[in-house]
Amino acid sequence: MSHLTKSNEAFWWSLFSAGGVMAALFVPVIIFVTGFVLPFMMGDDLESQYDRMQGLITMWPTRVALFGVIFLSFFHCAHRIRHILMDFGVRWAGVALLILCYGGAVAGTVVAGVVLARF
Repeated sequence: MSHLTKSNEAFWWSLFSAGGVMAALFVPVIIFVTGFVLPFMMGDDLESQYDRMQGLITMWPTRVALFGVIFLSFFHCAHRIRHILMDFGVRWAGVALLILCYGGAVAGTVVAGVVLARF
């Protein structure tokens, strides 16, 4: 009888790959639209720009999409940092790395969720 060890590594790799796709496809678009397109299309009045951006963010599909991109990007980053630190020889702190990296991703996701929910 073979003794197979159970691992949750596939779960973290799936979040890593989904976050990589989100970060590669949507983060540049979000930066381009909010940083270049919208400010130049909305004119010079900063108050109207703020009102339009707030109107866009208060729509629930926008908040859900932003939350998904932020959530998956945080876990992509956490997994990447964990494996880079392990490659640098910090394998002895395996459990601490799990807690620090993925705990940070969970904390960042919770903060992002709270901020998006308050809009």
